[in-house]
Amino acid sequence: MKTVFITRRLPSIAEELLSKHFKVTTNKKNKPISIRQLLDAVSKYDAILSTVSDKFTAEVIAKKKKLQVISNYAVGLNNIDVLFARKNSIAVFNTQDVVTESTADMTFALLLSLIRKIDEAKSFVKKSKWSGWDPEIFLGEELFGKTFGIIGFGRIGQAVATRAVGFGLRVIYCNRSKKITENSDLTGKVRQVDLKTLLENSDYISLHVPLEKDTYHIINKKSISVMKKKPVIINMARGGIIESKSLLGALRSGRIRGACLDVTEQEPLSGKDPLVNMKNCLVVPHIGTATVECRRAMAKLAAENIINYFV
Repeated sequence: MKTVFITRRLPSIAEELLSKHFKVTTNKKNKPISIRQLLDAVSKYDAILSTVSDKFTAEVIAKKKKLQVISNYAVGLNNIDVLFARKNSIAVFNTQDVVTESTADMTFALLLSLIRKIDEAKSFVKKSKWSGWDPEIFLGEELFGKTFGIIGFGRIGQAVATRAVGFGLRVIYCNRSKKITENSDLTGKVRQVDLKTLLENSDYISLHVPLEKDTYHIINKKSISVMKKKPVIINMARGGIIESKSLLGALRSGRIRGACLDVTEQEPLSGKDPLVNMKNCLVVPHIGTATVECRRAMAKLAAENIINYFV
């Protein structure tokens, strides 16, 4: 019987499905395994259901003996040396098809929280500062009629566009592919432009691209200098897409008026990090897919990836 190791406590559906076909061992703790444990797993098991905390470097993968599958409980594969894994006959899978709606929801949850000053308002009430109605307190901005630029127009980008249209935003997008099949509900409601046009004209810029060589630090000092509307930037993709130093400088100078970050270049961030302490920057701990429905679906798909490979 094939053996499978689940590296972290995940929704029970994963172990339930896998146990019907394989001998399954699970880390029952909600914390990452050590590098020693990962090396041991690579050398012992036929398949590993991993998380983004598990770093499958070439050195780790080289210790494999019978490992055939790594199924990552995530969309991104930046924690895995995919090329080296495939060279060593290891199939690598992710869970990209089930995170779309939760991630798109979170894009607007963060944006609205920042521009409507929700966190500040909550703190204000909690500190017993609310003495009565005030016509000038916590004035934010409305979305309707503004221009919303989306960089990356795959499943998540299009789901974000659907929500943006619902808010009455003018939606423009850029995508590396010149041709893309848009969601039919978006026909005539969105417009494809080049990156420069998007940067120049957007009030809000939402990032939904994978972290690759040509997207690394795509938001940097040069690209920020092109932005004419001092936009709010939302990053639901990967931290490395934004150059942190340039972002911090732009937030301080007012070159951009805000940032919403579900992901950061270094994770986790300390509470003392300058970005965390900027009033116009909202940082949350990589929770874009953190809904009960999404995490269960991710666990199910991660398990099915392994089952479909062997069975």
